[in-house]
Amino acid sequence: MDILITLALVFMVWMCIDCIQRKEHFVWIIIMVVLFPVGAVAYYFTVKSKGGNLPNPSILSTVKNKNKEVETDETLQLKEMIGKFHKAYHYEKLGQTYLEQKQYALAIPQFKEAIQRDDDSNEARYGLGKAFHAMRNYSEAAETLEELIKIDKKYDYGNAIFGLAECYRMAGLEDKALKTYEDVINSFHFFKAVYHYANLLDQKGQKDEAIKQMKSLVGSSKDLPDYKLEKERHWIDEAYKFLKKNGVELA
Repeated sequence: MDILITLALVFMVWMCIDCIQRKEHFVWIIIMVVLFPVGAVAYYFTVKSKGGNLPNPSILSTVKNKNKEVETDETLQLKEMIGKFHKAYHYEKLGQTYLEQKQYALAIPQFKEAIQRDDDSNEARYGLGKAFHAMRNYSEAAETLEELIKIDKKYDYGNAIFGLAECYRMAGLEDKALKTYEDVINSFHFFKAVYHYANLLDQKGQKDEAIKQMKSLVGSSKDLPDYKLEKERHWIDEAYKFLKKNGVELA
């Protein structure tokens, strides 16, 4: 029995290391520890077996010129994996790498290929929406995020649906933006969503309702713990400025 437990522990550590190397979500590590040893087995069949083995790190460092990044260890490794396995997983990871490098035009075809190979790849769909948004292609970004929200309304803890509301706002689709902000506020109460929702109401001539929303934002901030208050400080300050500009004095 002791030998089996030892082997299970070794296997779990191996999967945890693999998870870190692949830059998977940290939740996997929590699952593997809490649901020992089943979590490690689940990770193996869900991620590792799909992704193939990681190549040995190359000795190349990041290469840059004055205008853009040319190639990195990570992109070279992922391209090597794509050439060997042609897995959706590696296309998605390459897209994420380009996204982090702000190489949005390069990221888009990688995400599209990942989705074509695995229609269940919500990570690729979300990355595609982010890339379109970064390129100010708000209509394509909204279309992509709409598909994602239909599958999982709470994706990325509500940030995906907030991103959809932002796309509608930037595209000038005010009615859609307002409705989506309402969904975000009701489900997640993001301060940034309340602020943009109120601003949009003000722009549409609904000043009284806008003031009501801004006062609600400020009022909600009073019970926040310090760490949360610091995180939301920008939106609270902006709400105060809006209220002051409109002649509303708060105690």
